[in-house]
Amino acid sequence: MYPQEITRRHRTAFIIALDQSTSMQEEVRFGHLKMSKAEAVAYTANILITELIDRSRRKDGVRNYYDIAVVGYSDDEVRMLLSEDGFVSVKSLAERIPEAVTISFEESMPDKTTALVKHHIHPWIEPKAEGNTPMYEALLRIREMVEEWCEQEQNRQSFPPIVFNITDGEASDCDDNELRYAADMLRRTGTEDGHTLLINIHLSTDLSLPSMIFPMAEELLSANRYARLLAECSSLMPESFNAEIGELKISASTPPYRAMGYNASVIELLSIINIGSRSITNME
Repeated sequence: MYPQEITRRHRTAFIIALDQSTSMQEEVRFGHLKMSKAEAVAYTANILITELIDRSRRKDGVRNYYDIAVVGYSDDEVRMLLSEDGFVSVKSLAERIPEAVTISFEESMPDKTTALVKHHIHPWIEPKAEGNTPMYEALLRIREMVEEWCEQEQNRQSFPPIVFNITDGEASDCDDNELRYAADMLRRTGTEDGHTLLINIHLSTDLSLPSMIFPMAEELLSANRYARLLAECSSLMPESFNAEIGELKISASTPPYRAMGYNASVIELLSIINIGSRSITNME
């Protein structure tokens, strides 16, 4: 499973789902940075979109290796944040990159002091935190988008879509079993190459559990219930990725690995992108 390389003939799809509810106003430590969850969500999305565009650049310009959609959910609403139509080709996005802006976050220094550190980003997405958290509805809507994309003739043999859901895990429109169901139905979609990969990025104010990526079951034993629930909702990473994930994790590890990050830094998130879309490194 998942042998297909990403090419202009067989491109893939990325969906970035963003929790933009009121709970995103809470502060979180994100790697060495301290910011609100809303800022962390927007910052992560902006970095990932820019990274995906950069990976498509070749001497002859930006190549259409994939389609990208960003979905925001809050206040009983699921919104398309890049285009009302949902997916946008990476080449089209590259033609309308917003001007870079400078933002500052409090960062922990090696000597245990803190300082404001400037970061330059392209603001595709602005921080937002209002209303409740319709995550169930968002996953159902994303499932529809993914199914439509996979059913298109030119996509049927492609590397399957990859969904990044960035949230604190507190859905307001369902119970735990309903959320598991919605996630399971999304993971069942896919192409002839494999099932859709659902990678949950959990942002938490609970600092008792260290940041982690691709956790094993035993690493989640001390996690709060929202983290454990999101882990259950996440894809199990395909066996073909196990060797790379094992090299990425600092201590000895044994698969299976969950497609999840917990309070991960931007560098760790980019590692998830590298693993979760391994074929991108070999794009033709």
